[in-house]
Amino acid sequence: MFKKLIAILSIAAAHLALSRIIVAVTMTIDMLDPDTGRTTVLFGKMMIVVTRILYFPILTLSLYSRQWFPGNLIYIPIFFNSLVWGLVLYLAFHLWRKFKAW
Repeated sequence: MFKKLIAILSIAAAHLALSRIIVAVTMTIDMLDPDTGRTTVLFGKMMIVVTRILYFPILTLSLYSRQWFPGNLIYIPIFFNSLVWGLVLYLAFHLWRKFKAW
């Protein structure tokens, strides 16, 4: 039981870190001049898609009023989103192993 919890929390922590890195990169690319080249624009669009995938159950943080989660409290829904991802990925991995062994 403890190993399962550690595995789920580890996946959630990795998802949280990846989500924050991807958002930072996406925002940096978005602030670049769009006339710098097609590669930057294409990469920026790809990063927006990746951001939407990582924040899937939440869809977008703009759905939340900033008065609900002022300042760093915005990490609360992001953390719960990562926990959902951790649980789903953990269960998917175990189902995959079970069907593979079958």
